[in-house]
Amino acid sequence: MHDDLTDLVRQALGDPAAEVAEQRVEPVDCPAYALSTVGLHRVRGLTTSGASWSFFVKSVQSLRVWDGLSQFPEAMRPLMGELFPWRTDVDAYLADQPLPDGLRMPRLYRLEVLDDYRLVMWLEDVQQAPGEWDLDRYHRAARLLGELAAMRPARGPDTSLRTFATNVPPHVMIPAVLDDAVWRHPLIAPHADEKLREDIAFLATRIDTILDALERLPHTGIHGDASPQNLLVPADGSAEFVAVDWSWNSPGAVGFDLGQLLIGRAHENALAVADLPAVHEAITDGYGSVMKHDGYIGALVLRSLWTAIPVQFLSGDPDDDLREFFAHRVALARYLADQGRSLDL
Repeated sequence: MHDDLTDLVRQALGDPAAEVAEQRVEPVDCPAYALSTVGLHRVRGLTTSGASWSFFVKSVQSLRVWDGLSQFPEAMRPLMGELFPWRTDVDAYLADQPLPDGLRMPRLYRLEVLDDYRLVMWLEDVQQAPGEWDLDRYHRAARLLGELAAMRPARGPDTSLRTFATNVPPHVMIPAVLDDAVWRHPLIAPHADEKLREDIAFLATRIDTILDALERLPHTGIHGDASPQNLLVPADGSAEFVAVDWSWNSPGAVGFDLGQLLIGRAHENALAVADLPAVHEAITDGYGSVMKHDGYIGALVLRSLWTAIPVQFLSGDPDDDLREFFAHRVALARYLADQGRSLDL
């Protein structure tokens, strides 16, 4: 492994004589929703000449071998292995398709294919520039996502979205969020009303209608999870954004990528729901300067409404942090439901 690591360090530093003097492995927190991600680590250190180096190491697997598969209904388990596009990220790096000026991918230094269902990527550890996600940054990101879509016209429909939306939400997510116990729970009841529950239930009956409307729209290649967390601003100025965690293996209706750009930080309680309308205006203006975004809201609702209230966390002991968290997430559900009700259904 030492010789292999030395070769990687030399490649990353552009120094054929570099020798590894120190190395360490640091675990990186992995989001619970990243079902196919087995582990994230930074492998970093110094050379004998004092130069620092660092790699971001991502281990992924097919859901066919995922330990959590048992939480899904037995009849759905084979489908989950087919449904979840666990290789999309590495396939995007290997394809190395052209990107708009200002957008790039991280460098893939090594790919270790362990077997048919598991692999490990050694990636560039992108050092991020300081700065907040203000409206100008949202606008610039949306413009580049529009340019990306314009570069990749594709034939629809989005089979991944239909397979997901007609299987996982109806059988897993929607029954959980509409359960009576959720709406009586002391973390939910002070913030939610029956109208929100009715709107979620109504939109659940319109999944096929929304899918049909999306499938009639033009489709393009997409990132799939273009949240701010996956659009890194590199400190070296090599691009406006480095796009990581490519996550969808089907074309999407125009505007698809705006959904996760809008709510990615809201999902992490880093953006107030009250600020979403301003972000919405910024990103629709940025993307709209390049092309139409008619599929934005429909795809957003189908992907994100059912999990806006994360019922799996209701078993925790209520404290002020958890109360604040659920107040925010109920407000997010209200916002998303309002967006869904604004559609012509």
